[in-house]
Amino acid sequence: MTGEGLSGKNVSEAHSKHLVPYCLSNLVSSKKIAFTLAEVLITLAIIGIVAAMTIPTLVAKYQEKVMVTKVKQAHSQLMNAIQLYVAKNNCQNMLCLFDTNKTSDEVIAELATVVRKAKVCKEGDTEKACKYYGLKDNKPSYKVDGVYASSDGITTNGRMYLPNGMIFQVRQRSQCPRTLETIIRDENGYEIDRIEQISHSCAVVYFDVNNTQGPNQFGADVYRYNVQDTGKIVPGDKKLLNNALLYNKIEYTPYNIGDPVE
Repeated sequence: MTGEGLSGKNVSEAHSKHLVPYCLSNLVSSKKIAFTLAEVLITLAIIGIVAAMTIPTLVAKYQEKVMVTKVKQAHSQLMNAIQLYVAKNNCQNMLCLFDTNKTSDEVIAELATVVRKAKVCKEGDTEKACKYYGLKDNKPSYKVDGVYASSDGITTNGRMYLPNGMIFQVRQRSQCPRTLETIIRDENGYEIDRIEQISHSCAVVYFDVNNTQGPNQFGADVYRYNVQDTGKIVPGDKKLLNNALLYNKIEYTPYNIGDPVE
C-alpha cells in the first residue's frame, strides 16, 4: 500500500459520512405531512368568505353583459326593420310607416312583415307576451298620491314579440304635431298644476329585451324612441340608450311599484 491509499478506518469513516445524510433524507421524505382539523376548517372558512365577496360581483357583471348584448340586438333589429320597410316601399322617410292615418295595430302589422318570425298580438290573446304590464322609470321618481307608480306600460295594441323573447310596441299618434297637457306634481306626487305643450312626436316605439320578466324598467330592459315629424327616430332618453350601446353598461335603481315615497 502507498501513503496515498486509505486505511480500513478511513474507509469506514468515509462510508459513514455518506450513509448518514442518505438515511436522514429518506427518513424525512418518508414522513407524512398532514393538516389538523382546525387548519382545514380555517382554510375552508377563508375560501367561503372570499367566495361570498366575489361571486355576487361576478354574477352581476355577467347579468349586465347579457342585458347589454340583448339591448344591442333589439336596437339593431328595430332600426334594420324600419330601414328595410322604407326601402321596400320606396319611401322618402319612415313616416310612410308611422303614418298618422294608421292605427297602432296597422303600423305594427306592417312592420312585422319585415321582421322574421314576428308574432303580432291581437285583442283577446292569452299569451303572456301579449298581456299588459306596467313600466317603471329608471329611478323611483314617478309618484302618484304618495306612492311610486307606473310611469308607463306595454299594452296589447300595436305589439309584437319574437321567439327570442323581445317585445316591440308602437303607439301611433293621429296628429303630429299636437298639443299635450302635462300634469305638474309636487315632491310627493300630488297634482298641483297642468300645462299645455307642443309635441312633435308622431309615434312612440318601445322594446323590451326579455319579454315580461323584470325589472321592466327604462334604462334596464326597456327603451323608448320617438318618431319625429321630421322623419327621424330619436331615443326617449339618449343617455340611457348610450349607456348600453356605447359604454356596455346598464344603470338603474331597483324599486317596486306601490312602495311608499321616501
